[in-house]
Amino acid sequence: MMNEDEHEYGQNASATQVPTFEHSPHTLYWPIEDDKGQSLEQIQIKTITMATHRKLTQQYKGKDLPLLHACMSASTGLTNTELERLVTPDYNSLQTSVLALMQKTASSLVVELQSEGNEIDAAEPKKSEFDVNQPQLLVAIQGDDGELKQTYRLRPPTVRTTILMETHKDEWDRTLFISASCTGLSREELGRLSLPDWNQLQECLIDFLQQPADFFRRETLKY
Repeated sequence: MMNEDEHEYGQNASATQVPTFEHSPHTLYWPIEDDKGQSLEQIQIKTITMATHRKLTQQYKGKDLPLLHACMSASTGLTNTELERLVTPDYNSLQTSVLALMQKTASSLVVELQSEGNEIDAAEPKKSEFDVNQPQLLVAIQGDDGELKQTYRLRPPTVRTTILMETHKDEWDRTLFISASCTGLSREELGRLSLPDWNQLQECLIDFLQQPADFFRRETLKY
């Protein structure tokens, strides 16, 4: 039986695997032994989904350190005991990398990694080429129809939509309502977005809600 978060966001809707964006491996200066007694010298950092982050935030509400460790574990695959084996300088470096990946937008992350010389799919949008009307996802998701989604259509909300948004008393419900209304994505599909893709969407929605039309008259938006 699905728990509440899985039901809300449909994380277990299908076993179909979708592409996962990953940083270059994070190399430990002081390698450790993992829980199986094997040497651990490199750690692969990956994106987590909006639904995973939301679930962990609710689970560890008001508990900053356990929340941080839970997010680091979800992003790296390390257990709590493995995290605790890290020497503090390596832990600090890993924490910085994980939090940076969680906080960045998809387009800024792509540009940053391109500038560092990491290999990224040539189809990924450059920052100066970011299409606000049809954003390219950093991490493709499985749609409710079972098809792989690599992009979506983004439409500015109408005044009526913003009025309806304000009828939702809970801030999170307002966020999900306006996000679904402007993208055509279901709440379950929104939950499958990687955090950088979710951050990108929220940045665009804030502009839609706060900026005048002249702001969007440029041929290309730079994020």
